[in-house]
Amino acid sequence: MLELQRVIWRSAGSDFRLFIPRLTVKSGITLIVGRNGAGKSSLLKLMATAQFPLEGDIRYDGMTTSRDLAVIRSSIGFVPTGAELYEEMKAAKLLRYLAELKGNTNPAQLDQLMDSFHLAPYKNDKIKSLAQGVRQRIALAQAWIGSPSFLFMDEPLNALDSLERLHFIRYVAANARNRTVVISTHELNEWEAWADRILWLDEGRPLFHGTIAEWGEDLPLSVWEGRIDIKDYHHLNPEHVLHVREDNLAYVVRYLGSEPPGSQFIRQSPTLEDAYFIRCRSHPTLLNSI
Repeated sequence: MLELQRVIWRSAGSDFRLFIPRLTVKSGITLIVGRNGAGKSSLLKLMATAQFPLEGDIRYDGMTTSRDLAVIRSSIGFVPTGAELYEEMKAAKLLRYLAELKGNTNPAQLDQLMDSFHLAPYKNDKIKSLAQGVRQRIALAQAWIGSPSFLFMDEPLNALDSLERLHFIRYVAANARNRTVVISTHELNEWEAWADRILWLDEGRPLFHGTIAEWGEDLPLSVWEGRIDIKDYHHLNPEHVLHVREDNLAYVVRYLGSEPPGSQFIRQSPTLEDAYFIRCRSHPTLLNSI
């Protein structure tokens, strides 16, 4: 369990201020969502001890960085966005090197990680020769070295193709039950079947923290879907259209509103992404950004 109490951090050279009054992150998968610049990456770096708060306290199963930094870091796996790897190293050698830095010398676990992340065919290739998607899989694999209790990942699906994305999401879900996994993502719907909680940040402050079910409850607007003629589609308010696709000279439209735009529209359960759009539209400070 991760506990944050009155955590404050400021970005050098800017007015940005991250402030988390109180936050408890339990085991399972927590998604951090929000606009670019909301503070998602900054919060992940604080949690991963890549940077430290100016004020406040972060506890890892009761441990604090002031007393237990080495132990805490040995129990953390971290994937920052745009992770840089040693390009002259071969893939297997890099993972062995990172394992040694973590104090883990179990070759069987490294072989297992290579297999789990489909890296075995590239183990003797230099990093610089590998495609970006393979490099990302190496960055993801290294985070699991030593079976960490806490995993922090910033946009981990970047550069992965659709099959790799699904494989990674399933891998995380299968291994998250007894771990605290925090993931910053813009791909909400891809995690919908697997995530446990959502933390919504904006301007450095949490606006929501709760379960996936709670995220979709008590929304001020509803989601409607209906099939309409192309000519009727142009009468809809485009700012309320969530999705549209052509279907045999007609449009199937997913629409956001307090009331259906026509009798052929049926209320739908909101996806995680739908709920995000609704919450943003309904928040006074975010109206002009949507």
